[in-house]
Amino acid sequence: MEQHGWDVEKHYYLDTAWVATFSHGNGGRVLGINSEMDALPGVGHACGHNLIAVAGVAVAFAVKAALIEHDIPGKVVLLGTPGIYYSNFFGLRDVQDKTAEEGGQGKVILLERGAYKGMDACVMRVNVPTLDF
Repeated sequence: MEQHGWDVEKHYYLDTAWVATFSHGNGGRVLGINSEMDALPGVGHACGHNLIAVAGVAVAFAVKAALIEHDIPGKVVLLGTPGIYYSNFFGLRDVQDKTAEEGGQGKVILLERGAYKGMDACVMRVNVPTLDF
């Protein structure tokens, strides 16, 4: 992201979260984009967080390109967020709420700590997984 003109901060409010920001011009709206990422132990990316993460990056780059192309002032905030899982998800009771590193509520913790302040809107790609175990 840094190589493409984004300011990046690692360990943004959480050890496993990060933020990348891009601003064009002065003022304008602030669009937040969640790029949720994590995987389930023993299952991997069955919920598609690998797709959610890269979709968030794609949206951020598309908005950046639109701001520049149309000379629209604004800011894009891409949040790399841990997911939200609970210990009984997919019957993984032995995981004990560790699949999202911070106890299963990554975005809730980020919200409580102020990661979403200043955004006019925040979006995220949501998918309904098709599981074939």
